[in-house]
Amino acid sequence: MTAGDPAGVAHLYVHLPFCASRCGYCAFVVEVGREDARDAYLDALIGELHREAGVLGPLETVYLGGGTPSLMGAERLARLLGEISPLLAPGAEVSMEANPETVTEELLGALAEGGVTRLSLGVQSSHTPLLGILDRRATPGDAVRAVELARASGIPMLSVDFILAVPGQSPADLAADLEWIAAAGADHVSWYELEFKEGSAIARGDMVPADDDLAADLYLQAVEGLEGLGYRWYELANFAREGAECRHSLAYWRARDYLGIGVGAVSTLGDERRRNAPGLDRYISALGAGAEPPRTREALDADTRRRERWMLGTRVDDDLDTAWAGPPDNPAALDLMRAQGLIQTGPGTVRLTRRGRLLQNAVMQQLMDFA
Repeated sequence: MTAGDPAGVAHLYVHLPFCASRCGYCAFVVEVGREDARDAYLDALIGELHREAGVLGPLETVYLGGGTPSLMGAERLARLLGEISPLLAPGAEVSMEANPETVTEELLGALAEGGVTRLSLGVQSSHTPLLGILDRRATPGDAVRAVELARASGIPMLSVDFILAVPGQSPADLAADLEWIAAAGADHVSWYELEFKEGSAIARGDMVPADDDLAADLYLQAVEGLEGLGYRWYELANFAREGAECRHSLAYWRARDYLGIGVGAVSTLGDERRRNAPGLDRYISALGAGAEPPRTREALDADTRRRERWMLGTRVDDDLDTAWAGPPDNPAALDLMRAQGLIQTGPGTVRLTRRGRLLQNAVMQQLMDFA
């Protein structure tokens, strides 16, 4: 049990790191060419779940992320979901990521039977040249086929992920993505700007990021285009049809406690943040010996949590309760932000305006003193 979460942690992230290849923009903890370790990893993962069961209450959300979770295969995923199922609260959301080229009827059948309620497909682009720039293996045809199989599987919710501001991407390319989304009829869309993350191949190469003005124009085009298709812009990079918001992600943005298991997974538990170390073999060895995985622990002071509540809470299209969040570091900036039309304030609440949401990072830099 954790402070501020007396009923136990209600949100679980499970990291499944295996990938067929590493995408150029990826800086996550992934394992390429280690499919031989999947059974041992699954044993270790279940071992960690059992070790941590004492901090969990009934799970309201579970998210299987990666990596490419679908590379675990139907039988292993069925076993994992079977271990998680007794921990679920009634009506729990269970999400899993998948790359389109890995989706099969057998896989989807196992997921549906195991209680998965949301499938998140990493489409990224409907344009073949841009998929090449991103080092994606799936073709546009793979993505269409995966959508068709997902819709026939009985899994209730379908989400698709896209990337904008890819070098060479044009407004016409993004318009084609919008047409693809409309045809797919996805319940939820995540659309992230490409980041040149330290440690990724794209950051080490000679590729130049998209111009800032073009990136801003593409972002606004995506927002307005998806709103025109009936999606609600409920978080800075996420859009949903009515009732299709990702509850697991909302838990992050509302600064809820969560447990992360698996190599490289992160947990926030009360006033502590834990990070399981990278290194597949070390992780498997530690859990196999009955020990906790190699990890670091970071104490979170009140100011860190307060600043995180502001940064995360203003990402969603909702009022931020300042009694819960605490004061900003620079309260005088609230008047300036309001005068500039970037925020609205009410009794004990702050909300970013539409313009403020497009400039959320700049607004936060004015309100908060980030190290």
